[in-house]
Amino acid sequence: MNRTRTRAVAATGAPSLEAAWASIDWAQATHQVTNLRQRIFRATQQQEWQKVRDLQKLLLRSTANLVLSVRQVTQVNAGRRTPGVDGQVVETAAQRMRLVRRLQADPPHRARPVRRVYIPKSDGSGRLRPLGIPTIADRVRQHVVTTALEPSWEARFEPCSYGFRPGRSTHDAIEHLFNLMRATLPNEWVLDADIRGAYDHISHGFLLRQLEHFPARRQIEQWLKAGYLEYGTLHMTDEGAPQGAICSPVLANIALDGLGAVLQHLKLPGGRGRLHLVRYGDDFVVTAPRRDLLEEALPHISAWLAERGLELHPEKTRVVHIDRGFPFLGFHLRRYKGKLLIKPHKDKVLAKLREWSRWLKGHTAISAEAVIQYLNPRLRGWATYYRHAVSGRTFSQMDHALFQMLWRWALRRHPHKGRHWVKHRYFHTVGNRHWIFAAPTKDRRGQHRLLALYQLVDTPIVRHVKVKGEASPDDPRLRSYWTTRQRVRRLRAQTRPPSHRVMANRQEGRCPVCRADLFNGEPLDVHHRRRLADGGTNALHNLVLCHEACHYNAHGPGKRPLRRL
Repeated sequence: MNRTRTRAVAATGAPSLEAAWASIDWAQATHQVTNLRQRIFRATQQQEWQKVRDLQKLLLRSTANLVLSVRQVTQVNAGRRTPGVDGQVVETAAQRMRLVRRLQADPPHRARPVRRVYIPKSDGSGRLRPLGIPTIADRVRQHVVTTALEPSWEARFEPCSYGFRPGRSTHDAIEHLFNLMRATLPNEWVLDADIRGAYDHISHGFLLRQLEHFPARRQIEQWLKAGYLEYGTLHMTDEGAPQGAICSPVLANIALDGLGAVLQHLKLPGGRGRLHLVRYGDDFVVTAPRRDLLEEALPHISAWLAERGLELHPEKTRVVHIDRGFPFLGFHLRRYKGKLLIKPHKDKVLAKLREWSRWLKGHTAISAEAVIQYLNPRLRGWATYYRHAVSGRTFSQMDHALFQMLWRWALRRHPHKGRHWVKHRYFHTVGNRHWIFAAPTKDRRGQHRLLALYQLVDTPIVRHVKVKGEASPDDPRLRSYWTTRQRVRRLRAQTRPPSHRVMANRQEGRCPVCRADLFNGEPLDVHHRRRLADGGTNALHNLVLCHEACHYNAHGPGKRPLRRL
């Protein structure tokens, strides 16, 4: 094991902390963690519980797991610059290496309380939801623990569970629902369920009983009971898992696992197996061919949730027919004239348009190019999420609404200019389309071109292929399945420029420095195989796509060479 650690992390005698961080072999570290995760998964499937525990201990002590966790928390995660109660963030390579060494030297300590903040809910209602921000050190420890805990439960989780699980998405959950409702004997009735404050009320006792044999159980208990700091006052917690903690999603999945099996085995009129669950985190629906089956199942669901300290929200839980439709995960599912349609939910569309409108009203002084650079990735991201649904008409309507917003933005920006002048300044002909919001700019070669606003209607509608049954990336028997699935995902990626997609496909979706997934959330950069100063060009054959931090390592301290591709 010591030899393994030596390979993963540079020796202590490195010239500097920065060079030590730059010299980490990320490909080797990733391989070590992946191998241990897969061994835990297989041992769980074979019910070799002592082996599972021993392997989890290895992963909890693994230096490879620690450095990957530090990288994920301080370089990749969206909240990497958000401090906890200690006010500290980790932003440089030297700080990251110092954190690694501190966590290696210090045994697991008493967890610190989280810092409570409030963020707007995603439903556009203007309401706020609480978020608990742990310290950076606690976030890293939670990532280490989650990496050891997750693969064993991945081998046990129900196939109808899709939220916050590797290799699964909201689109898999929606496709599962679509298949249930268009079956030969369709499940026409739906229990649209809402758990009241799921994360705030999960029973600590129930969770800890589920984790009875996990080696880091005591550390998880400390995180659950650490409390939160709000306006300088410490509040203790005897229930719930803080939203914002890295370990909370997998803990919520553990608490809510098993409902599908309970519903499948309920004795109901007409026999068992007539109820079907689709769950994404704490959001779930239950389908049935008749209304009375769901009404009979409702008390059983409530009792099952009560064991976990949870309850259904009586005002938000309802039984509906698919001809009336219901919302789920940002979509609206409804049968119309005998055909099941899945569309973007109207509330989500309006919320997104309001968001863009507010932003434009607050940025009348910036250039058209800056507006396009802000909007284009958001338009592509929104379109990518909804491109698997019946979204063509919605895309067209949103394009028109955004055109009107930009027209008003341009008029506000130039109150003393005529409409004809404004039109020629900001709206151009692109291809065979007129009135496209665009800005003249220069490419890398210094040549003039038009930077145009992305049009949602240009997004191809593509049927999503649901993940197969109980398939998990931690299952070593399914390597080829996941390789193929990831390749298809890259080919269909719409949120990146075309040149990035070409490079990513050529590199098989891997960063040539660390060999990790290119699209793991880290900022990306383009590396020139042959420098421009040495006669290189911006042609695609001379370009390599890599993580921004890895690009720095290729030129900075440690100078890790980019691998041949």
